[in-house]
Amino acid sequence: MIKRNRFHKKSFRILLTIILLLGTFLADWSLGRPASIHAAGSLSDADFLKTNGTSIRKSKGTGSTAYLRGTNAGGWLVQESWMNPTNAPDQKTMMNTLKDRFGAAARDELLSVYEDHYWTTQDFDNISAMGMTVVRLPFTYMNLVDDSGNLKADAWSRLDWFVENCRQRGIYVILDMHGAFGSQNGMDHSGEVNDGNQLYGNPNNRQKTLWLWEKIAEHFKGNPAVAAYDILNEPGIKAAATGRTQWDFYNEIYNRIRAVDGDHIIMMESCWDAGNLPHPRDYGWTNVVYEYHYYPWDSVTSVPGQAAYISSKVADIRSHNYGVPTFVGEFTSFDIEDAWKNTLSTFNREGWHWTTWTYRVTGSNNSWGIYNLNAEAVDIYHDSKDTIRQKWSKVGAQYSAVNSKIYNVIKPYLQGTTDPGSGGSPLFADGEYYLTSVANGGVVSAENGGADPLVANRSAVGGAWESLRLENNSDGTVSFKSMANQKYVCAVIDESNQLLARSASIGTWEKFELVSTGNGDYGIKAVANGKFVQANFNVGGRLEATQDRVAGAWEAFKITRMGDS
Repeated sequence: MIKRNRFHKKSFRILLTIILLLGTFLADWSLGRPASIHAAGSLSDADFLKTNGTSIRKSKGTGSTAYLRGTNAGGWLVQESWMNPTNAPDQKTMMNTLKDRFGAAARDELLSVYEDHYWTTQDFDNISAMGMTVVRLPFTYMNLVDDSGNLKADAWSRLDWFVENCRQRGIYVILDMHGAFGSQNGMDHSGEVNDGNQLYGNPNNRQKTLWLWEKIAEHFKGNPAVAAYDILNEPGIKAAATGRTQWDFYNEIYNRIRAVDGDHIIMMESCWDAGNLPHPRDYGWTNVVYEYHYYPWDSVTSVPGQAAYISSKVADIRSHNYGVPTFVGEFTSFDIEDAWKNTLSTFNREGWHWTTWTYRVTGSNNSWGIYNLNAEAVDIYHDSKDTIRQKWSKVGAQYSAVNSKIYNVIKPYLQGTTDPGSGGSPLFADGEYYLTSVANGGVVSAENGGADPLVANRSAVGGAWESLRLENNSDGTVSFKSMANQKYVCAVIDESNQLLARSASIGTWEKFELVSTGNGDYGIKAVANGKFVQANFNVGGRLEATQDRVAGAWEAFKITRMGDS
């Protein structure tokens, strides 16, 4: 990730289980953290994710909608000096320096000390307790290959351990290649600072990167806990925008992965703006997600400035209409609670997927981390092996503290709320409203006293048939009750997805998300299938939840309170 001046990126077995659980509780208690563990079921084959239009759905794209919301495990497998206890300018320099001073075996042992302690089962329990559904896991080629460029004998041990611990807790993992051979951007967060041309301009590094992605795909093929392959992090040279050079290489990686794994989602990073990516049809890409990283550097201390920045990103993505899911893989709202609330409520309202940057960082007052680590930095040039070993054994949960502001502001949004936090208000207060189709100006009616589907065909509000009571739900969604028959409007997913006022109570099929188009109109997204409602004028303006996006007037509605002009 980009940082300005680098400031700016689970008989005897029963007893053992009891002991481990007690230890977890005591560790949490001693640090003032919540000891409860989120009781999510483990992931199975039925949870395998694929895209379906702009949604991500289980059962390989045919099941219920999944929302990926969580954080990054940045700093575990890729160290950055601004957020980790090291003075190394990049991962490669650290590895080479420790090898030169102590030998390869000692270097690898020291790195194992760090990695064994930095992320433990306590950290999985922490993110599970928050309600996260995903973790983006940055790694580099150096985690998987030896100094000769061959796969390590234990190449998969850490990734397998991480993925399995997440799977057991019902959490998905996004495998993020943060650093490719030669570096895809030349920045320190790629693991190697250079001119940024050592991947795209070096055929050998390109081929090794393609080979490594093939090996990763072969290894994780069929694993339901892996949500996606994030093929290159921030791949613009020296943090510049992506273009044809990156797109063509994405296509090479895509084809190499698809040759061995036809099922996993592949993520393409922009990473700044929607225009920095091609339309997926240009390359024949399917089952892909487009990823963006958002850092409002010009408005670090300004709530309105950050709100305008996020609003511009919404307009940017909408205007490009790529028809694929949107994932914000890295972002922060710095130290401003109201900005965090606006950003997260916007992401959820848009149906985007997101992971904050990041889970843990060094420094007691660092606004980048959900947890702050109090650890002494290793001097890779002068510290002895024993000193490094001692320092890197104190980098885990027991040496970390909750960043209460960031923790508390993020947690509600992991559940999908679109309420901008305490003291905020929903888009519309509970009450009676009528809907008007932007396409024809027709007022929506519950035809035949609610016995027939809703249809946009009335020239004006005539009475109860056109009146809907809007009710806000605790998860940020809304439901509509027809005044014609006092039944809740249902998206009848097993019958052509039409909207019908037939339900006595609110369940998933009776919940909708309201998505502002930015000009006073709204898209209405059915939670049951993640599709937007359209007034289908091929069948008389009948309301049907069938569209991937608000593509035009057929999917746009005005929501007016009864009695208002």
